[in-house]
Amino acid sequence: KKRRDAAPPPPAAASREFYRNRTALGSLGRDAGVAAIVLSYNHAANARPITAALKDEPGVAQIVVAEDGSSDGSYDAWRKELRKGRDVLLRSKNLHEIRAYNRGAEAASAPVLCFLQDDDLPTDAGWAAEVVDLFEKFRRERLAVISGLAAEACQVELGEVQVEHPQAMKNRKVTRKIPYEATLGGRRVPFAFATEAWLAPMCVRADAFAELGGFDETLALPGEPGIGLDIHLSLRAGIRGLTVGVHGAEFERGVGGHGTVSDERKTQLRLRKRAEISTRIREVAGCRWPPEMLRRADDLNKA
Repeated sequence: KKRRDAAPPPPAAASREFYRNRTALGSLGRDAGVAAIVLSYNHAANARPITAALKDEPGVAQIVVAEDGSSDGSYDAWRKELRKGRDVLLRSKNLHEIRAYNRGAEAASAPVLCFLQDDDLPTDAGWAAEVVDLFEKFRRERLAVISGLAAEACQVELGEVQVEHPQAMKNRKVTRKIPYEATLGGRRVPFAFATEAWLAPMCVRADAFAELGGFDETLALPGEPGIGLDIHLSLRAGIRGLTVGVHGAEFERGVGGHGTVSDERKTQLRLRKRAEISTRIREVAGCRWPPEMLRRADDLNKA
């Protein structure tokens, strides 16, 4: 049902047609699973519980770890936990999110790519299978990107848990519970279409990720944080007639410290990059929240 306090989106602009594509996406196939792509940096103690949870999750077909220059023994910790011949461990030095995630996606072999962080424990049983089922259910709606954290829909932040934002980065927002549901095999699960999906986890159909060319590496230099990589990908998906959404993956977050929130140096770097990234995001479709995408998300949620 519709959230009462959600503002109605502006009317769609008739001159822009990119959101009208109604060609159904192909099936992911029988027994489809996800590749869990974990960005690793200095959370060695989390390697064991994360891999244990992912191995126990029936929807996870493969674990890919992009180890990005840790100094605490993370590489060896992951190597001990991953399965030979099935999982993949990559090693780089301070590439940061965009390039490390793209390397992980290239190494993955599952039809769905789920991008995770090494300070989030994926303890919500069934989350990966739910993602696959949502992609299959909404093939006609061209669903290609799903956040398990939160998403923006008509400038309202939706998710099943309160998102912890760096106070210096933006005004405090309340993450509102997802007001819609999808029926999957007789179960009703929280799900809403949106205009932008956020990491992490953020799951993308592998065919759509390839079509989009992955995360845009021109957004940041190697070693710089990938601010806005998820929003940028969401909008690029939208102008190709694909849709994005949000479901509730209730992970245990910030285990061992959340660098984005707690590291003052990172916060200051992100502030310096903020205006630049905002400009790049607006370049995708001419504005941050294209009215056509707002209208389509609203229509699909009401359907």
